[in-house]
Amino acid sequence: MTTTRRVWRDIKGIRGITYRLSQLQKRMAFAMAGATHYAKFQINRHIERPIVTAVMVGRNDDYMSDFSERLQATIEWNHHYLIAETIFVEWNPPADRELLAHGLTKRFPGLRVYVVPPEIHHDICENPRVPLLEYHAKNVGIRRAQSPWVMATNADAALGLDTVNTIVRQSLNPETAWTAERVDIAWREDEQQHLDLFDSLRYRRAIPYDKLGTGEFVLASKQLWQKIRGYDEQMVKHRIGCDIRGTAQMLAHGAIINRAGIVLHLAHPTSCTEQIQPHHGDRATADGVPYYNNEDWGLGNYTEVRIAERVWRLE
Repeated sequence: MTTTRRVWRDIKGIRGITYRLSQLQKRMAFAMAGATHYAKFQINRHIERPIVTAVMVGRNDDYMSDFSERLQATIEWNHHYLIAETIFVEWNPPADRELLAHGLTKRFPGLRVYVVPPEIHHDICENPRVPLLEYHAKNVGIRRAQSPWVMATNADAALGLDTVNTIVRQSLNPETAWTAERVDIAWREDEQQHLDLFDSLRYRRAIPYDKLGTGEFVLASKQLWQKIRGYDEQMVKHRIGCDIRGTAQMLAHGAIINRAGIVLHLAHPTSCTEQIQPHHGDRATADGVPYYNNEDWGLGNYTEVRIAERVWRLE
């Protein structure tokens, strides 16, 4: 019987039907789980939330045609469900483009922006194909976060509601960090501007969970971030793998890492999981951890010059 089933599955048409059915089952199970987590959130919504700052980074280039819309959609979602404040680090902004900072602070009162000008980027970066040193930029925000809890995340990442429920119900420990499994969800490029519950259930695929996490999500106490001195600033040619290197640093300093749930990634063709491209830089690994940043990590020795309400440029 087993052999017969295998033969049937190997027939081209049957194989396609089997694959589509399995995908349908995954989508249905994901949607049902998401609806359940939403119901649990409604039950827990009156529980006092921990005060969390989200750190996001980016620049107004053509990395995605609708980068600004994705960024604003995820900020809106994350603030609604958990986040108290967002710090956006606008790194190496193109000279011929408007800063994202002004539109963001106008729309979101709980948001600060730090602009890192091109001359600082060029002093640090040793890979001309990488216009955004993502994890140096995240260090800028992490260092300046004032909340007891800091989440490093991406501009196209939204918190899964199971993750929100986990964080809200936990008695958070300053020596415990939280990572999540990434799930790609559909996003209508150049059409969509908001993320609602229905959108959050539009499953495309899951990236298998790694304890060391994904660049889309790691939550830790400000105390732990300060203890490890942020992400490795010797990675001046890299983007891929710098996230894993950072959580490995936490383990090396005695932290515990737990799985919070999922993080929703708004799917796009420029993701490194679709195809490695030059702007993704060199790949970092966890080899050589622990690393040692100096006490001025996160550009702590630069002056913050206010250029608008809740917007500062580092000089």
